[in-house]
Amino acid sequence: MNQSFYTVEKLNETTFRIDECGRDNCYLLLGTERALLIDCSIGTGHLPTLLLSLTKLPVTVAATHAHGDHVGAGYQFESLFVPTEEITLNFRIQNTRYYRRKLLSNTMKKAGVTKKNITGCNFRARWLPLEDGKVFDLGGRTVRAIRTPGHTAGGTVFLDETLHMLFTGDSVCPVLPMNTYRCLPLQSWLPAGERILALAKQGNAVFCGHGDGRISPELLLQQLTWVREILSQYPENAKKHSRTYYPAFSAEGCVCFDKANLY
Repeated sequence: MNQSFYTVEKLNETTFRIDECGRDNCYLLLGTERALLIDCSIGTGHLPTLLLSLTKLPVTVAATHAHGDHVGAGYQFESLFVPTEEITLNFRIQNTRYYRRKLLSNTMKKAGVTKKNITGCNFRARWLPLEDGKVFDLGGRTVRAIRTPGHTAGGTVFLDETLHMLFTGDSVCPVLPMNTYRCLPLQSWLPAGERILALAKQGNAVFCGHGDGRISPELLLQQLTWVREILSQYPENAKKHSRTYYPAFSAEGCVCFDKANLY
């Protein structure tokens, strides 16, 4: 498998952002005894080989949610923690090679990624239940899983209580994705957004699952405002599914939602 499909950004001496062709991010956190990999990408390359170039520590893998661009490479590891609500046949099927190949973006294709680069069967991956509040002790560094349902029912963020970093997957992103497979109604995202904003205001730097990984408290506050404006404009669900951007599409910040999945 081609390792050139991944690029690594060093966020600090013990934290790395692993970018899969500009499509998705996963994060490697190092303690003194163990490492934690948060999400594991679609799987265009062999992640365990890449991780060996960054650390010799044993690696635990945990997912923010079970979409294929976040747990697709799970079959490459002995096991991975997945939010308990999402250890279902539906999510297993969504992570098969057939569906993960549908996730290829134009950016990935321009980088030379083809369907043949996405292999492996996630039915073989051992998914362990990830409960709300679970703490990962990495040795001198603790990371807590916090449930933030919205993007999916089991959506989870990981709070690094030692270095004050928050890893959110798709619970928040510059383009807030509330129109994808198994999204909860838009209204249900508000408590998650408020909780993440509160954690950001406490001094925790926020890193998300797409783009360059950064998202500011100011944008989080703006997205909460946008979601409330959407709900005020549409008092009930539409009868037909319709993907819409609010206030308009912008890679710098907007909300992507389905008018038929508001409440």
